Amino acid sequence: MTTQESERRLGIARRIVERLAADTDMRASLMAGSVAQGTADEHSDIDLLNYYERLPEPTTFDAVLRDVGAALIGPIGEPDKDGFVARYRLDEVEVQTGGELVEALERRLGRIAAGEVDWVTAKVAMGLLEGVPLFGAGVVRAWQARAAYPESLRRKEVEANLGWFPIWAIDAHLAARDAELFRRQMLLDGAFKVVAVLSAVNRLYFTEFQFKRAHEHASRMRIKPDRLADRLDLLANAAPSEAAGVLRGLVEETKEIVRAEVEGVDADAPWQPAKAG
Repeated sequence: MTTQESERRLGIARRIVERLAADTDMRASLMAGSVAQGTADEHSDIDLLNYYERLPEPTTFDAVLRDVGAALIGPIGEPDKDGFVARYRLDEVEVQTGGELVEALERRLGRIAAGEVDWVTAKVAMGLLEGVPLFGAGVVRAWQARAAYPESLRRKEVEANLGWFPIWAIDAHLAARDAELFRRQMLLDGAFKVVAVLSAVNRLYFTEFQFKRAHEHASRMRIKPDRLADRLDLLANAAPSEAAGVLRGLVEETKEIVRAEVEGVDADAPWQPAKAG
């Protein structure tokens, strides 16, 4: 069921896209984020992605937004050869939008096909797959087909995230050593590894950065431990000793899933500290 706030924001986005399509050489436009999913609330902003064969000048883009009634808040990062993005306010709603070169998106789609996906490319793929085209629907749907999770990435992501610090084995020792931050850090690190492995098993993109809608993400997994989302909540919120026991159970169940679903992978790979730099 689409929320009233989603419908309101979608209407604002359509006004912007209509003017951009008329006044710039836009190839396609995509609504991403909670508005596209129909779950926006009164705090949600509008994430609007616009694609060009040749970028308009940011000042020209700003002028089009002003004509619609939007006030510029400020840029997000520095514009570069691949695109620009800024924050605006329109009808009391924040709009994050700008222009991106089709060529830049094509490069990312090429990396996806090769199984070379960093967190930025994962975010791009997630935005594409979850987004709603507002202009150039045929073009967007072709990109969405190419952004589908590649088999070449599945095994790579599983292997990259196996190996958990066994905090449950030394929790009492850490509790006596004034190591509360480290305890919670290892619990959350373990939780993210569980989600990363299970996401790959289920062919779902995942990145730790700005990981939101965790329950919805877990609900999309066909293969997972029982009560996954609720147990992840415990890792973030329960007392460390209780959370350590929860993590131990999730790790063992995740390993069993890997053994059953990904042939030839060592599910018992030991934990390795992150490499410096």
